[in-house]
Amino acid sequence: MGGNDGPECPFAGVRGPERARSALHPTRWGLWQFGVPTGVVLLITNLVGVVGLAYAVTRAPGITTADWGLFAMLCACALAYTEVTAASEKRRRSMRRQRGTVEFIDQASIWFFSSALLLPPMLAGALVVMVRVRRWRIAMRPLTLWVSNTAAVLLSVAFVSLLRGLMVGSGRPYDGLTEPDAGGLRITALFVLAALVYFLVEGTIVGVYRAVRFRTWRLGETWGSREDNLLLLHTLLVGLGAVGAAAITPVALFGVLAVAVMETRLLGSLAMRTADRDRLEADATTDPLTGLSNRRGFLPLATAAIRLDRLNGRPTGVLMLDLDHFKRWNDRLGHFGGDQVLQAVARALRQNTRAGDLVARWGGEELTAVLPDTHPAETLKIAERIRAGVEALGTTITTPADGPSVHLGREVPRVTISIGVACAPQHATTLADLQELADQALDVAKQNGRNQVAVVGAAGPHVPTQPGPQDREQSHP
Repeated sequence: MGGNDGPECPFAGVRGPERARSALHPTRWGLWQFGVPTGVVLLITNLVGVVGLAYAVTRAPGITTADWGLFAMLCACALAYTEVTAASEKRRRSMRRQRGTVEFIDQASIWFFSSALLLPPMLAGALVVMVRVRRWRIAMRPLTLWVSNTAAVLLSVAFVSLLRGLMVGSGRPYDGLTEPDAGGLRITALFVLAALVYFLVEGTIVGVYRAVRFRTWRLGETWGSREDNLLLLHTLLVGLGAVGAAAITPVALFGVLAVAVMETRLLGSLAMRTADRDRLEADATTDPLTGLSNRRGFLPLATAAIRLDRLNGRPTGVLMLDLDHFKRWNDRLGHFGGDQVLQAVARALRQNTRAGDLVARWGGEELTAVLPDTHPAETLKIAERIRAGVEALGTTITTPADGPSVHLGREVPRVTISIGVACAPQHATTLADLQELADQALDVAKQNGRNQVAVVGAAGPHVPTQPGPQDREQSHP
């Protein structure tokens, strides 16, 4: 944990007067650069982190000479770890960002967690700040997020320190390990509870921040995936190993340092291999031009979705879509411009379907979609939303060799799309049959003037909005 420093600075790529205006806007600087609700969460985190650590300091005994010696040893290990693993950690985080996974686990928590158990809270807090400063200078993340995340780590350290004082008083947390019965059990319970408290405190803060900022409360996107939590568990276990090493002799911490460095480098290499594997899989199942699934990626998922709906007695909607007069677009704008039209239509398709819907480029200018658990009326509504979304595109099309740019709906007519609709189980129950029937409905929409939604077996195409005279004049580029 301790690594959720957020995305790059929001001013990246903004230049000149636009950047100046953004910087002066009250929600574009300091705590408010990510919006007022997120700023409030960050402000509360900062205040609670400082107050929590201050309270832990007032409850802790004085700092001894032995504490200073152990502090120096832990600082040396933590800072050395930060320097040696900087490249591997950057690589691992970069790979995880590309995969879109939650990242709030920093293996430097090995030293944060162990220092919370081994040192007075003031020294543990100082170690956290020193390591985090160096981490920030390496990653150069937004300062606002760095401060708030550091406050979350400090609050976790404060809670662990308070738990330590409650269970073992002013003694060292490993003194009771060699005691029979109650002493050893008490220290073992301390270690288990400390790991749990560290995880819950910082995990909750990071989870609330992500939920508020990205407007999602799904556990996988706030508390992290199973992979995240297993990595955290492993990190805390290594931290407990550092506590055990210090019980033998502080010099043994260098052995823990060697193990931590080796594991972090291994994780960086594994992240690269996983990213390479995911990229190869994506390339094999994704259309490179539009970013939609290709047939190879679409067919097994769509077939499974229809079968699952059938087993559970749920309806399924299937769409076949085709751009109207696409050959004329290629003739008028060239293949380079035609590709941009296809990309714009693919974006409109994604924007006007739901998260669980399956969409693909079927071939050429033909697209397809499977809408799981969707009644016929809702299927028709989604198809009409797609049709209207494509017609409303105002995309700027650039031409090669510094040619003039053109705007859809201005210099050139608007793009339109025809859609055929079939539904399971009313019309058929297999993907092949449903697509065949939807394709027949698509032909009906084409024959009746295009820019329409047609349903299998309907008397005529579904045309809720007839084009105006100007649109009719421009309907054929």
